[in-house]
Amino acid sequence: MSNNKQIFASKFSGVYPDDVLPFEDEANIIASLLFCSTPKLEMLLTRNYSFDKIKSITGMSIKGLHSRLLNYLNHILGLSNSEALELVLKLRDNDYKTTIQIKHLVNNKNNQLRKHKTILIKISRGLVIDQNACVSFLKNLSINELINELEYAHSTKNFVLEQLVMNEYYQKQQ
Repeated sequence: MSNNKQIFASKFSGVYPDDVLPFEDEANIIASLLFCSTPKLEMLLTRNYSFDKIKSITGMSIKGLHSRLLNYLNHILGLSNSEALELVLKLRDNDYKTTIQIKHLVNNKNNQLRKHKTILIKISRGLVIDQNACVSFLKNLSINELINELEYAHSTKNFVLEQLVMNEYYQKQQ
């Protein structure tokens, strides 16, 4: 019971016993994720919002948003602790160059993910294959078979397949 009183009192004083501190830090991280998910944070960062504007939109405290940004920059973008801290402090000081720098870091991360995302394509034979396998498949088709594949792609509104077929068709025409 005395421990519970100590923990309850810490809520008002802001001082936590050493054995409770890791749990408080974990709770703060979880709360910051609930207040501002990664997609939401990325959207706000890529719109050049200031620290204060993000804080206002999310309803987070200064300390909460500070921690959320550190966590994101360090664990999602892969910056070192010191690099992340430097960016967060500059962002808190409304340094516009830092806002743009963070926006570029977020966009670069998302562009890399898009490049590595496997695109699956359904071909006329009913198979669903990745883009590289589809290109290989199309290379082995005759002009007439490519035209049939193009008709299938067009009728099924499979625009990725349609573009790949057209690319292969033009290469065979040269």
